[in-house]
Amino acid sequence: MNVIGSQVDLLAKMLDVSDLRHKVLAQNVANVNTPGYRKLDVAFEDAFVRALSSGRDGIAMQVRPQVVEGKGGVERTDGNNLDIDGEMGGLAKNTTLYKAYAQILAVQLAMMRSAIMGQ
Repeated sequence: MNVIGSQVDLLAKMLDVSDLRHKVLAQNVANVNTPGYRKLDVAFEDAFVRALSSGRDGIAMQVRPQVVEGKGGVERTDGNNLDIDGEMGGLAKNTTLYKAYAQILAVQLAMMRSAIMGQ
């Protein structure tokens, strides 16, 4: 595959991961007052970095994000372990990353469009 195509595929994957993470974070925020609710998280980056460092081409693109029980957080007396400030910070960070990935993808697609049009 060409470099531009693989960059587009990578950016699309990162957008998908960010979308899933946003849904998980929103679910966490919605359940901040639910007794016994356990924080959820998306596991992806560590597995993706391991796949990239393996040196085998294409293996990294096969890594799938997984929704897992989140670590950390102080358990309250009602059994809920969410920290609303941490979740809101996670939402802000994830939103920024999503916007950055989308902007880079838009630039890549504009370059492809320009090359096709011969401009």
